[in-house]
Amino acid sequence: MGVRGLHSYIESNSDFLKTRWFRESKLIIDGSSLYYSFYFRSHIDQAHGGDYNDFDKMVSQFFKNLRMCDIQPYVVIDGGDDVSGNKFYTLKTRCQEKIRRANRLSKGGSGEIIPILMKNVFKQILRKLGVPFIQCLAEADWETAALANEWNCPVLSNDSDFYIFSNRGGYLPIDHFQWRKVSHKFTAKKSIISKWFGFKNLCSAFNRMNKQLLPLFAIILGNDYTKLDTSALPNFSKFSTRPGRTAQIDGLLMWLSRFPNPKEAINALLSPLGKTWKSDNLNTAINQGMAAYQLNPSSIAQFFISGEPQGRTPGPLENLPAWSLKPLAEGKLASTVIEILTLQRVMLNFQVEDFALSSSSEASRPIRQVMYGVLLCTRWQKVGKHSRSSGEEPEHSVEEFDRTGTMLTSSMVPAILPQCVATNLHLDSLWEEPQHLRLQVVLEALGVSLIAASLQVPEGLQLAVYVTCYWIKHATPEPRAEMFWALLTGLVCGHLSRELQAEQELQPVMARFKKLQSRKGKKCVDLELAHAYSQWQSCLKDSYTLNQLLNHPVPEPELAWLYCGTLVHGAAHELKRGIEPESFLAGAPVAIALYRNLQAAVEHELDNDFVKKMRTRTWITEMPVDELSKKFTYLMDEDEDEPQFMMDDKALEETCSVRVRHKTKYRNTKSRSTKQDRGKFQ
Repeated sequence: MGVRGLHSYIESNSDFLKTRWFRESKLIIDGSSLYYSFYFRSHIDQAHGGDYNDFDKMVSQFFKNLRMCDIQPYVVIDGGDDVSGNKFYTLKTRCQEKIRRANRLSKGGSGEIIPILMKNVFKQILRKLGVPFIQCLAEADWETAALANEWNCPVLSNDSDFYIFSNRGGYLPIDHFQWRKVSHKFTAKKSIISKWFGFKNLCSAFNRMNKQLLPLFAIILGNDYTKLDTSALPNFSKFSTRPGRTAQIDGLLMWLSRFPNPKEAINALLSPLGKTWKSDNLNTAINQGMAAYQLNPSSIAQFFISGEPQGRTPGPLENLPAWSLKPLAEGKLASTVIEILTLQRVMLNFQVEDFALSSSSEASRPIRQVMYGVLLCTRWQKVGKHSRSSGEEPEHSVEEFDRTGTMLTSSMVPAILPQCVATNLHLDSLWEEPQHLRLQVVLEALGVSLIAASLQVPEGLQLAVYVTCYWIKHATPEPRAEMFWALLTGLVCGHLSRELQAEQELQPVMARFKKLQSRKGKKCVDLELAHAYSQWQSCLKDSYTLNQLLNHPVPEPELAWLYCGTLVHGAAHELKRGIEPESFLAGAPVAIALYRNLQAAVEHELDNDFVKKMRTRTWITEMPVDELSKKFTYLMDEDEDEPQFMMDDKALEETCSVRVRHKTKYRNTKSRSTKQDRGKFQ
């Protein structure tokens, strides 16, 4: 949600935002707004698929600083899309805008695009830190405001709707919440300097306007849910003494302040139209829109107190299995589950990739089809309808919204169950099914076998290995060997950073990784690399969601440490120039052993043709031998000053795009023997 133009208007008047030294209080945090704001305002790289490890460090520091000030955070995260359909047009508009921004970034322009694993990473960080949070069944704005009002504490967000909710505890805009600078300059206790908004400040500035008029104010201005035909409404700027763009908002507030309550204001607004269908439609839309801002007791307070979610779900949400409500609230199930079961519709994610090629989400479509099958076809089996063994086509499908070129398009995607479990699973008892059966679904979906214990792949990297096997077989164009090596390098880096960072022998290796991540020219986008790694992330995201739905028969990985875009792209560029992958790991036997184990685990799932391809360079070395030697020496030099791993406040450099021409053999779409795996569920 959001009210058009209101944020700028509030910012333009210093009387509406009051400086506060915030401490010793509960704080209700709009989780979605927080992770969007943090990622976009902290200049973490967006052009290479996400630097999740940097985000992890930043979020961890944020909650550490809150604890220093005795602030008790409660995070509320958005769930599924609005089931009423009132916001569907807005959702499609936003998706089209995301496509436009991602395309602009791919060409070297500016833009903001959230990495596709961000929500999952954020929830994992909160769980790791022990921060109380809930994932709502629908959008979280109303629940966030209702909980804050009930507990008489402020909301932290950047959503302008919180200027409208009459929350007793007020509203703290994230942009003015100086959490990096814990202060005790003016107080004996540590606090965070912030700007506080109270609805009484706004109402007092306009003849002590009735707070119940604020929702009407938001509806007339326009928000995500209500689209009024304003052609018959007055030009409110004539009631304002302010010039410029804020005159319309200021004039509307001046006009509303004349009325004691919303009913009289609505009558005055519609009376010039007479008793017409247009007047009736406006009246209905206004009243429905205003109802969305009325605060009743929160339905999520009990979850933070007892750990139990609401027992009954209204309307289409009744389709959710009873057992799923708690893991959904705990963020242990993806909100995509809600959309599939209630709407049979999914809005896919968009990444920085080669927009001349098919969407990166196409590579992982077979994985999603299995997820759709588990959710939609297993109930169908139990109640005695046609069996999959009858050979009939699937009766269930999901409408996927993806891109074709740079346009948002939709297609119906059939739900498919692997034959091995077609008659053995049921959604209402899914988590009670034997672990080996749930594991078989994941392995079948990815076309892999269980990793042998002898390969010594850490539990936290097993899903990434399975995904990499699938990616090599299904990505289009085929991934190059250098892309594979760089990906393994990134997995090794993440694992060592998380598990073994105190080991002395690893310090030179970690220094090399930092140099790779901060290499000169890292803002340039190599579209061949970007598209390949976007496909890998799509495969990882959908595999993680399927594995999560099945209660993690494959051990859950810590996503923040599986992929660091700037590092993987940096490693790929050095490999492209002729450097050997193990040179990044020189001097650290544990790192080299892990790299080789991961490589062996992936190659075990490939046929001889793919193994040969994944061991053979395809890029011609771009550097002469002496330059290559210098580059290797630079990477090995531990005495040079290291750049900061996380750049907090530097402005983003201008990005540039490098479109690398694919060799013909990587562009062709000839049938591959391994691609026949896709058809075995059909």
